[in-house]
Amino acid sequence: MGDRSIETSDAEPTAARWLAARSQGPFPAGSAYLHAPSFAFQAPGGGENQLIQTGRHLEAMDVPVRLFHPWTDKLDHARVLHLFGMSREGLELAGAAKARRVPVVLSPICWYDPRALWALEPTAARKLRAVGAWAARRAFRRLPGWRRDLLRMADAILPNSDEEAGQLARLFGVDRRRIEVVPNGVLPDFGWGSPALFRERVGDFEFVLFVGRVEPRKNPLGVIRAARRLGLPMVMVGEAPPQHEAYERECRREGGDRVVWLEGLDHHDPLLVSAYAAARVFALCSWFETPGLAALEAALAGAAVVLTPHGSTRSYFGDRATYARPGREDEIGAALSRAWREGPRPGLAAHVASNYLWDRVAKLTAEVYDRVAD
Repeated sequence: MGDRSIETSDAEPTAARWLAARSQGPFPAGSAYLHAPSFAFQAPGGGENQLIQTGRHLEAMDVPVRLFHPWTDKLDHARVLHLFGMSREGLELAGAAKARRVPVVLSPICWYDPRALWALEPTAARKLRAVGAWAARRAFRRLPGWRRDLLRMADAILPNSDEEAGQLARLFGVDRRRIEVVPNGVLPDFGWGSPALFRERVGDFEFVLFVGRVEPRKNPLGVIRAARRLGLPMVMVGEAPPQHEAYERECRREGGDRVVWLEGLDHHDPLLVSAYAAARVFALCSWFETPGLAALEAALAGAAVVLTPHGSTRSYFGDRATYARPGREDEIGAALSRAWREGPRPGLAAHVASNYLWDRVAKLTAEVYDRVAD
Protein backbone atom coordinates (compact mmCIF):
# COMPACT_ATOMS: atom_id res chain seq x y z
CA MET A 1 0.00 0.00 0.00
CA GLY A 2 2.87 2.37 0.80
CA ASP A 3 3.18 5.44 3.01
CA ARG A 4 1.26 7.97 0.94
CA SER A 5 0.07 11.50 1.47
CA ILE A 6 -2.68 12.39 -0.97
CA GLU A 7 -3.46 16.09 -1.21
CA THR A 8 -6.74 17.35 -2.61
CA SER A 9 -7.41 20.87 -3.81
CA ASP A 10 -10.60 20.60 -5.89
CA ALA A 11 -13.05 20.54 -2.99
CA GLU A 12 -15.62 23.31 -2.93
CA PRO A 13 -14.77 25.45 0.16
CA THR A 14 -18.39 25.97 1.11
CA ALA A 15 -17.65 26.63 4.77
CA ALA A 16 -15.08 29.30 3.94
CA ARG A 17 -17.50 31.05 1.58
CA TRP A 18 -20.28 30.98 4.16
CA LEU A 19 -17.97 32.44 6.80
CA ALA A 20 -16.86 35.21 4.46
CA ALA A 21 -20.41 36.07 3.42
CA ARG A 22 -21.73 36.17 7.00
CA SER A 23 -18.97 38.57 8.02
CA GLN A 24 -20.21 41.23 5.58
CA GLY A 25 -23.28 43.41 5.54
CA PRO A 26 -25.85 44.64 5.32
CA PHE A 27 -27.78 42.35 7.62
CA PRO A 28 -31.27 42.83 8.99
CA ALA A 29 -31.64 44.37 12.42
CA GLY A 30 -32.35 41.75 15.01
CA SER A 31 -29.88 39.17 13.68
CA ALA A 32 -28.29 36.67 16.03
CA TYR A 33 -24.61 37.55 16.31
CA LEU A 34 -22.41 34.44 16.41
CA HIS A 35 -18.96 34.74 17.95
CA ALA A 36 -15.93 32.49 18.36
CA PRO A 37 -12.55 33.56 19.74
CA SER A 38 -10.44 35.36 17.14
CA PHE A 39 -7.92 32.51 17.05
CA ALA A 40 -10.53 29.78 16.53
CA PHE A 41 -10.32 29.27 12.78
CA GLN A 42 -6.53 29.13 12.68
CA ALA A 43 -6.84 25.38 13.36
CA PRO A 44 -10.55 24.61 12.92
CA GLY A 45 -12.12 21.53 14.44
CA GLY A 46 -15.41 20.36 15.84
CA GLY A 47 -16.24 23.58 17.71
CA GLU A 48 -15.81 25.69 14.59
CA ASN A 49 -17.91 23.24 12.59
CA GLN A 50 -20.59 23.48 15.28
CA LEU A 51 -20.74 27.25 14.81
CA ILE A 52 -20.93 27.01 11.00
CA GLN A 53 -23.57 24.31 10.86
CA THR A 54 -25.69 25.89 13.58
CA GLY A 55 -25.62 29.18 11.68
CA ARG A 56 -26.39 27.64 8.31
CA HIS A 57 -29.32 25.63 9.63
CA LEU A 58 -30.72 28.57 11.57
CA GLU A 59 -30.75 30.49 8.30
CA ALA A 60 -32.63 27.63 6.67
CA MET A 61 -35.31 28.27 9.32
CA ASP A 62 -35.35 31.99 8.39
CA VAL A 63 -33.54 32.99 11.56
CA PRO A 64 -31.16 35.81 10.52
CA VAL A 65 -27.58 35.33 11.68
CA ARG A 66 -24.21 36.95 11.12
CA LEU A 67 -20.70 36.53 12.42
CA PHE A 68 -19.85 39.27 14.88
CA HIS A 69 -17.22 41.60 13.43
CA PRO A 70 -15.69 43.72 16.21
CA TRP A 71 -14.47 46.47 13.88
CA THR A 72 -17.86 47.31 12.37
CA ASP A 73 -20.72 45.65 14.27
CA LYS A 74 -22.71 47.31 17.04
CA LEU A 75 -24.13 45.01 19.67
CA ASP A 76 -27.14 47.31 19.96
CA HIS A 77 -28.35 45.86 16.61
CA ALA A 78 -28.24 42.24 17.78
CA ARG A 79 -31.25 40.24 18.87
CA VAL A 80 -28.97 37.88 20.78
CA LEU A 81 -25.23 37.29 21.13
CA HIS A 82 -24.31 33.61 20.83
CA LEU A 83 -20.80 32.72 22.02
CA PHE A 84 -19.22 29.46 20.87
CA GLY A 85 -16.54 28.30 23.29
CA MET A 86 -15.37 29.89 26.53
CA SER A 87 -12.67 32.55 26.31
CA ARG A 88 -11.63 35.77 28.02
CA GLU A 89 -12.45 37.50 24.75
CA GLY A 90 -15.99 36.16 25.01
CA LEU A 91 -16.21 37.34 28.61
CA GLU A 92 -15.43 40.93 27.60
CA LEU A 93 -17.95 40.79 24.77
CA ALA A 94 -20.63 39.30 27.02
CA GLY A 95 -20.12 42.16 29.47
CA ALA A 96 -20.60 44.69 26.67
CA ALA A 97 -23.76 42.89 25.50
CA LYS A 98 -25.26 42.78 28.98
CA ALA A 99 -24.63 46.52 29.40
CA ARG A 100 -26.77 47.01 26.28
CA ARG A 101 -29.46 44.57 27.44
CA VAL A 102 -28.65 42.12 24.66
CA PRO A 103 -29.23 38.50 25.79
CA VAL A 104 -26.17 36.24 25.85
CA VAL A 105 -26.32 32.57 24.85
CA LEU A 106 -23.22 30.44 25.50
CA SER A 107 -22.26 27.11 23.95
CA PRO A 108 -19.35 26.26 26.29
CA ILE A 109 -17.90 23.36 24.23
CA CYS A 110 -15.78 22.29 27.18
CA TRP A 111 -14.75 19.24 29.17
CA TYR A 112 -12.70 19.02 32.35
CA ASP A 113 -11.19 15.63 33.10
CA PRO A 114 -8.30 15.06 35.53
CA ARG A 115 -7.20 11.94 33.60
CA ALA A 116 -6.76 14.00 30.45
CA LEU A 117 -5.02 16.80 32.32
CA TRP A 118 -2.54 14.35 33.83
CA ALA A 119 -1.91 12.57 30.54
CA LEU A 120 -1.53 15.62 28.32
CA GLU A 121 0.44 18.13 30.40
CA PRO A 122 4.12 17.81 29.42
CA THR A 123 5.84 18.03 32.83
CA ALA A 124 5.22 16.69 36.33
CA ALA A 125 4.91 20.22 37.72
CA ARG A 126 2.27 21.17 35.17
CA LYS A 127 0.40 17.90 35.72
CA LEU A 128 0.22 18.56 39.45
CA ARG A 129 -0.82 22.17 38.96
CA ALA A 130 -3.55 21.32 36.45
CA VAL A 131 -5.01 18.46 38.48
CA GLY A 132 -4.75 20.51 41.66
CA ALA A 133 -6.69 23.36 40.07
CA TRP A 134 -9.37 20.91 38.94
CA ALA A 135 -9.61 19.42 42.46
CA ALA A 136 -9.90 22.87 44.04
CA ARG A 137 -12.66 23.83 41.65
CA ARG A 138 -14.41 20.50 42.31
CA ALA A 139 -14.28 21.06 46.07
CA PHE A 140 -15.08 24.78 46.06
CA ARG A 141 -17.30 25.56 43.10
CA ARG A 142 -17.68 29.19 44.17
CA LEU A 143 -13.99 29.88 43.61
CA PRO A 144 -13.68 33.06 41.54
CA GLY A 145 -12.45 32.86 37.98
CA TRP A 146 -13.17 34.22 34.52
CA ARG A 147 -14.93 31.03 33.37
CA ARG A 148 -17.32 31.21 36.31
CA ASP A 149 -17.92 34.91 35.56
CA LEU A 150 -18.74 34.12 31.93
CA LEU A 151 -21.11 31.31 32.86
CA ARG A 152 -22.91 33.55 35.37
CA MET A 153 -23.32 36.24 32.72
CA ALA A 154 -25.04 33.98 30.17
CA ASP A 155 -28.82 34.06 29.97
CA ALA A 156 -28.81 30.53 28.55
CA ILE A 157 -26.06 27.89 28.50
CA LEU A 158 -26.14 25.18 25.83
CA PRO A 159 -23.89 22.24 26.68
CA ASN A 160 -23.77 19.36 24.21
CA SER A 161 -24.75 16.67 26.72
CA ASP A 162 -26.17 15.98 30.16
CA GLU A 163 -22.66 15.06 31.28
CA GLU A 164 -21.27 18.45 30.26
CA ALA A 165 -24.21 20.12 32.00
CA GLY A 166 -23.41 18.19 35.17
CA GLN A 167 -19.79 19.30 35.06
CA LEU A 168 -20.79 22.95 34.74
CA ALA A 169 -23.08 22.63 37.77
CA ARG A 170 -20.49 20.77 39.88
CA LEU A 171 -17.43 22.84 39.02
CA PHE A 172 -18.92 26.31 38.61
CA GLY A 173 -22.22 26.25 40.48
CA VAL A 174 -24.25 26.97 37.32
CA ASP A 175 -27.99 27.20 37.94
CA ARG A 176 -29.50 24.31 36.01
CA ARG A 177 -32.53 26.43 35.13
CA ARG A 178 -30.29 28.34 32.72
CA ILE A 179 -29.04 25.14 31.07
CA GLU A 180 -30.58 23.71 27.91
CA VAL A 181 -28.81 20.67 26.47
CA VAL A 182 -28.40 21.06 22.71
CA PRO A 183 -26.57 18.11 21.14
CA ASN A 184 -23.95 18.16 18.44
CA GLY A 185 -25.13 17.39 14.95
CA VAL A 186 -24.31 15.78 11.64
CA LEU A 187 -25.18 16.51 8.01
CA PRO A 188 -27.44 13.94 6.33
CA ASP A 189 -25.00 13.90 3.38
CA PHE A 190 -22.76 11.51 5.30
CA GLY A 191 -25.51 8.91 5.22
CA TRP A 192 -25.82 9.08 1.45
CA GLY A 193 -22.16 8.64 0.51
CA SER A 194 -20.72 6.05 -1.85
CA PRO A 195 -17.29 4.41 -1.52
CA ALA A 196 -16.76 4.65 -5.29
CA LEU A 197 -14.79 7.91 -5.35
CA PHE A 198 -12.48 6.78 -2.55
CA ARG A 199 -11.82 3.46 -4.28
CA GLU A 200 -11.14 5.20 -7.58
CA ARG A 201 -8.77 7.85 -6.23
CA VAL A 202 -7.13 6.12 -3.24
CA GLY A 203 -7.60 2.37 -3.52
CA ASP A 204 -10.00 -0.54 -3.13
CA PHE A 205 -9.19 -1.96 0.29
CA GLU A 206 -10.77 -2.19 3.74
CA PHE A 207 -9.39 0.02 6.47
CA VAL A 208 -9.68 1.69 9.85
CA LEU A 209 -10.45 5.41 9.49
CA PHE A 210 -9.39 8.33 11.70
CA VAL A 211 -10.68 11.86 11.03
CA GLY A 212 -9.58 14.78 13.17
CA ARG A 213 -6.71 16.89 14.40
CA VAL A 214 -3.46 14.98 14.64
CA GLU A 215 -2.62 15.85 18.24
CA PRO A 216 -2.11 14.04 21.55
CA ARG A 217 -5.64 14.68 22.87
CA LYS A 218 -7.12 12.81 19.91
CA ASN A 219 -4.63 9.95 20.41
CA PRO A 220 -4.29 8.83 16.78
CA LEU A 221 -0.86 7.43 17.69
CA GLY A 222 -2.45 4.87 20.02
CA VAL A 223 -4.86 3.79 17.28
CA ILE A 224 -2.07 3.57 14.70
CA ARG A 225 0.03 1.35 16.96
CA ALA A 226 -2.90 -0.92 17.80
CA ALA A 227 -3.97 -1.24 14.16
CA ARG A 228 -0.42 -1.95 13.03
CA ARG A 229 -0.07 -4.80 15.55
CA LEU A 230 -3.26 -6.31 14.13
CA GLY A 231 -2.10 -5.82 10.54
CA LEU A 232 -5.06 -3.55 9.76
CA PRO A 233 -4.61 -0.81 7.14
CA MET A 234 -5.46 2.75 8.22
CA VAL A 235 -6.51 5.95 6.52
CA MET A 236 -5.76 9.21 8.36
CA VAL A 237 -7.70 12.35 7.45
CA GLY A 238 -6.31 15.36 9.26
CA GLU A 239 -3.30 17.49 9.98
CA ALA A 240 -1.39 18.61 13.04
CA PRO A 241 -2.39 21.97 14.50
CA PRO A 242 0.48 24.37 15.26
CA GLN A 243 2.99 23.08 17.82
CA HIS A 244 2.02 19.44 17.24
CA GLU A 245 4.03 18.84 14.06
CA ALA A 246 6.48 16.54 15.89
CA TYR A 247 3.57 14.40 17.05
CA GLU A 248 2.37 14.00 13.46
CA ARG A 249 5.85 12.97 12.38
CA GLU A 250 5.84 10.29 15.08
CA CYS A 251 2.43 9.07 13.85
CA ARG A 252 3.79 8.82 10.32
CA ARG A 253 6.86 6.90 11.45
CA GLU A 254 4.79 4.44 13.49
CA GLY A 255 2.26 3.94 10.71
CA GLY A 256 4.81 3.38 8.00
CA ASP A 257 3.47 1.69 4.90
CA ARG A 258 0.22 0.64 6.60
CA VAL A 259 -1.22 4.17 6.71
CA VAL A 260 -2.53 6.38 3.91
CA TRP A 261 -2.69 10.10 4.76
CA LEU A 262 -5.31 12.35 3.14
CA GLU A 263 -4.53 16.03 3.60
CA GLY A 264 -6.34 19.26 2.91
CA LEU A 265 -9.88 17.87 2.84
CA ASP A 266 -12.62 20.43 3.31
CA HIS A 267 -15.50 19.21 5.47
CA HIS A 268 -17.72 19.14 2.36
CA ASP A 269 -15.16 17.40 0.13
CA PRO A 270 -16.83 14.47 -1.69
CA LEU A 271 -13.69 12.43 -1.02
CA LEU A 272 -14.22 12.77 2.76
CA VAL A 273 -17.85 11.63 2.44
CA SER A 274 -16.68 8.72 0.30
CA ALA A 275 -13.94 7.79 2.79
CA TYR A 276 -16.55 7.45 5.53
CA ALA A 277 -18.66 5.26 3.25
CA ALA A 278 -15.64 3.07 2.38
CA ALA A 279 -14.37 2.63 5.96
CA ARG A 280 -14.91 -0.69 7.68
CA VAL A 281 -14.15 0.73 11.15
CA PHE A 282 -13.90 4.29 12.45
CA ALA A 283 -11.77 4.87 15.55
CA LEU A 284 -11.60 7.91 17.84
CA CYS A 285 -9.94 6.83 21.10
CA SER A 286 -9.26 10.32 22.44
CA TRP A 287 -8.68 11.42 26.00
CA PHE A 288 -12.22 12.80 25.84
CA GLU A 289 -14.89 13.58 23.23
CA THR A 290 -18.17 15.46 23.46
CA PRO A 291 -18.93 13.25 21.52
CA GLY A 292 -16.75 13.87 18.44
CA LEU A 293 -18.49 15.14 15.29
CA ALA A 294 -16.47 12.78 13.14
CA ALA A 295 -17.84 9.84 15.14
CA LEU A 296 -21.40 10.94 14.36
CA GLU A 297 -20.51 11.28 10.68
CA ALA A 298 -18.91 7.83 10.54
CA ALA A 299 -21.83 6.23 12.35
CA LEU A 300 -24.32 7.78 9.93
CA ALA A 301 -22.19 6.54 7.03
CA GLY A 302 -22.49 2.96 8.27
CA ALA A 303 -19.05 2.25 9.75
CA ALA A 304 -18.48 0.28 12.92
CA VAL A 305 -17.40 2.77 15.58
CA VAL A 306 -14.68 2.46 18.26
CA LEU A 307 -14.70 5.32 20.74
CA THR A 308 -13.22 6.61 23.95
CA PRO A 309 -15.47 6.13 26.99
CA HIS A 310 -14.26 9.49 28.37
CA GLY A 311 -16.57 12.44 27.77
CA SER A 312 -20.15 12.18 26.58
CA THR A 313 -19.78 9.40 24.01
CA ARG A 314 -21.89 6.87 25.91
CA SER A 315 -24.89 9.19 26.13
CA TYR A 316 -24.83 9.60 22.35
CA PHE A 317 -23.98 6.05 21.27
CA GLY A 318 -24.97 3.82 24.19
CA ASP A 319 -24.28 0.16 23.39
CA ARG A 320 -24.11 0.87 19.65
CA ALA A 321 -20.35 1.52 19.79
CA THR A 322 -17.29 -0.35 21.07
CA TYR A 323 -15.26 1.54 23.69
CA ALA A 324 -11.53 1.61 24.45
CA ARG A 325 -9.59 3.78 26.86
CA PRO A 326 -6.89 5.96 25.29
CA GLY A 327 -4.04 4.88 27.56
CA ARG A 328 -4.58 1.17 26.88
CA GLU A 329 -3.27 0.14 23.47
CA ASP A 330 -4.15 -3.49 24.14
CA GLU A 331 -7.72 -2.40 24.86
CA ILE A 332 -7.80 -0.34 21.66
CA GLY A 333 -6.52 -3.34 19.74
CA ALA A 334 -9.19 -5.62 21.17
CA ALA A 335 -11.90 -3.06 20.34
CA LEU A 336 -10.61 -2.64 16.76
CA SER A 337 -10.49 -6.41 16.30
CA ARG A 338 -14.04 -6.82 17.57
CA ALA A 339 -15.42 -3.98 15.44
CA TRP A 340 -13.58 -5.26 12.36
CA ARG A 341 -15.02 -8.72 12.91
CA GLU A 342 -18.59 -7.83 13.90
CA GLY A 343 -19.26 -4.72 11.80
CA PRO A 344 -21.58 -1.84 12.80
CA ARG A 345 -24.04 -2.40 15.62
CA PRO A 346 -27.69 -2.78 14.59
CA GLY A 347 -29.58 0.49 14.48
CA LEU A 348 -26.52 2.76 14.82
CA ALA A 349 -27.03 4.81 11.65
CA ALA A 350 -30.79 5.09 12.23
CA HIS A 351 -30.21 6.24 15.82
CA VAL A 352 -27.93 9.06 14.65
CA ALA A 353 -30.30 10.06 11.83
CA SER A 354 -33.24 10.22 14.24
CA ASN A 355 -31.56 12.25 16.97
CA TYR A 356 -28.54 14.22 15.79
CA LEU A 357 -29.14 15.95 12.46
CA TRP A 358 -28.28 19.64 12.34
CA ASP A 359 -31.83 20.75 11.57
CA ARG A 360 -32.90 19.47 15.00
CA VAL A 361 -29.95 21.27 16.61
CA ALA A 362 -30.98 24.51 14.91
CA LYS A 363 -34.59 24.10 16.02
CA LEU A 364 -33.57 23.69 19.66
CA THR A 365 -31.22 26.68 19.38
CA ALA A 366 -33.92 28.89 17.83
CA GLU A 367 -36.27 28.00 20.68
CA VAL A 368 -33.65 29.23 23.17
CA TYR A 369 -33.24 32.49 21.22
CA ASP A 370 -37.01 33.01 21.37
CA ARG A 371 -37.09 32.39 25.10
CA VAL A 372 -34.26 34.74 26.09
CA ALA A 373 -34.94 37.50 23.58
CA ASP A 374 -38.71 37.88 23.89
